[in-house]
Amino acid sequence: ETGIALGRSLGSCDKLTKLAVMLYGTKLTNEGGQALAAELNRPELQDLEVWLGGTKVGDETAIALGESLRHCLKLKKLKLQMAFTKLGDTGIDAIATALACLPELTTIRLDLLRTKVSRACVEDVKRKLQRPGLTIDY
Repeated sequence: ETGIALGRSLGSCDKLTKLAVMLYGTKLTNEGGQALAAELNRPELQDLEVWLGGTKVGDETAIALGESLRHCLKLKKLKLQMAFTKLGDTGIDAIATALACLPELTTIRLDLLRTKVSRACVEDVKRKLQRPGLTIDY
């Protein structure tokens, strides 16, 4: 599976500061998504784009992504494209909880089109992430 192989490859890239993972429209499943997400735990990462839209990932991948992002304390920009996936409230809440802990984060772009995320949850995420100097685009 692509996600597992890519995750293994990232395991040796300790000094990454910028990364774009483009898997839009692939056959990526939660198993591969979780393996990939586990390897995004990069302390030096400052700019991250993750394109998982149109895949079979969901909350399990998002939870794993949230766990990894907690350790990206230098992250300034995040673009997360999860449109047309099985992502729901539990997954996006896990990501938002992680992002709220990142002190240098200034820009977040979330694409949640055609997911299972409720409007109420999106509003809760906005409240959770709201702080001076942080721009959030949905």
